[in-house]
Amino acid sequence: MKKLRTTIRITELDTVSDVLLRLYKADTALAKDDYLKAVMAEVEDLSSKITTAIKSDKAVSRLEEADLKRDEIIRSLGTLLNGYAVIPVEGKKSAAETLLATFNKYKGISTESYANESSLIESMLEDFAKPELADSISVLEGISSYIADLRTAQDEFNKANDDFTAANTSKGDSATALKKPLFAVINNKLVAYLTAMCLANNALYGDFTAKAEAEIVKANSAVSRRATSQEE
Repeated sequence: MKKLRTTIRITELDTVSDVLLRLYKADTALAKDDYLKAVMAEVEDLSSKITTAIKSDKAVSRLEEADLKRDEIIRSLGTLLNGYAVIPVEGKKSAAETLLATFNKYKGISTESYANESSLIESMLEDFAKPELADSISVLEGISSYIADLRTAQDEFNKANDDFTAANTSKGDSATALKKPLFAVINNKLVAYLTAMCLANNALYGDFTAKAEAEIVKANSAVSRRATSQEE
């Protein structure tokens, strides 16, 4: 029986383990094999942990992306306001100066912690929503769009932060740390055992082994194609 290639990605290994578990649970005749039951319980435990770890890793990435997005909008808003403030058009210049007085209250906002920055952004948006600033915003093209974009970006950050908190509530080892033990259980215990048992009792183990090997071959093929494309 084929073994998994060592260069398989963490997410690919997670998928393989999930499929192997489904195949095993669908073959009720195998439930009498206590050793196989123990091996698959180990696969299930590690698979569950690596799935949780992957979700946590993705949540971190999404949180960072959401933070960068709102930081970029704040920088662009400041650049545009400062540009308007130096052009020799009195109506626009005075409007920009009015808005800059509010914007400059939040200098350095992007260097704050996630929580502090969120609080300051909410305060900034409240300030820009005040009726006395409406006329100044309306005469400067692009300012209202940036403010609206910042509202959206902040809402997206809040969602990403909620997802991050949920993912980290039950976080254990990292996905990278879990890859090696899950890989070892599948290759060194499951594959080795099924290879031997197929020789002893193919009628019982043959179907599950064939389907499990087909999934492993599919995963290995994806690894091979990736390696080939990288060499070209």
